[in-house]
Order: sequence, then C-alpha cells, then structure tokens
Amino acid sequence: MSDEQNRTASKDYSFVIWVVAVLVFIFVGASQLVGSDGDSGEVGSVTENTAPVGKVRLDGDALPEQEAEVVTPVAAASEPEAEAPDPGKQVYSSLCFSCHGTGLPGIPQLGDKAAWADRIAQGKALLYERAITGYEGGSSGMPMPAKGGNVSLSDDEVKAAVDYMVSSVE
Repeated sequence: MSDEQNRTASKDYSFVIWVVAVLVFIFVGASQLVGSDGDSGEVGSVTENTAPVGKVRLDGDALPEQEAEVVTPVAAASEPEAEAPDPGKQVYSSLCFSCHGTGLPGIPQLGDKAAWADRIAQGKALLYERAITGYEGGSSGMPMPAKGGNVSLSDDEVKAAVDYMVSSVE
C-alpha cells in the first residue's frame, strides 16, 4: 500500500470514529433527558421500585398506625355466612384422594358402592381402626398405611375422612 492510500484510509477511519462518537453522545444525552423525571434520576426510581411492600411484625413489636375498617352491623348482617369446611372432605382431598380417588385397582374409590359394601357391612368401628392403625390384608395387595401415611393427623380427622368416603356411597 502506498502512503497516499494509507492517508486516505486513515482519514476514512477517523471520520467513522467521529461519527460514532457524535451518535453515542447524542443517544446518551437523549436517554438522560428522557429518563429523568425531575428527581435524582435512576437512584430515585430504583429506591421506589425496591421499597418494601409491607413489614413483618414479630411478637412484641408495636402495631403500625393504620385506619381500621369500620364494619357496620347492617353490612355484617347482609353478608352471607360462609359454610364451615367439612374436615373429612379436606383430609380426603389433601391425602386420601391419592389412593381412593385415582382408580387404583382393589382400592375402594370414592362413590363406588360395590367396592365399599363389604367394608361397610363389617362396621364403622373396623373401618376406623384400619384407617387409624393401618391394614395389610386388602385385595389390592397394597397396604393401607396408618392414617393414610400422615401420622400427624388426629384420630378424629381420620374418622371424619372415613365418614366422608362412606357417605359418598350411602
């Protein structure tokens, strides 16, 4: 390459660098103007965006000052009372359904009168006992674990679940 070509190439590159620098300057300036909302720029908006939504109150902490919602007796009387949840249905839905609601062979399913008939004929006391303490002699070959495998359930909760399943076929 000749000296003349080198100078021409150098001028071309210099021109391109100046154009890019001017464009960067224009875009940075424009973004500062558009992004500024009159406060301390990005620092303010970051602070607002990351501010906590609420606070956790630990025992012994003072309650924050807030306006209490006033419920008039007329408004309270006009709202329908919510039905109390059926504990048997809750236990069935959260635990028993995994075997008694999925169609596993040999396991009595919710609402299957034929599958429950012999078991109900033996009496609720035996159903309760097997549900609470477990049972290994079923026709499915799968044992009934004590309390359905959740030993934290109370006996009354297990009995309520049994009553719920039995009521589905009566």
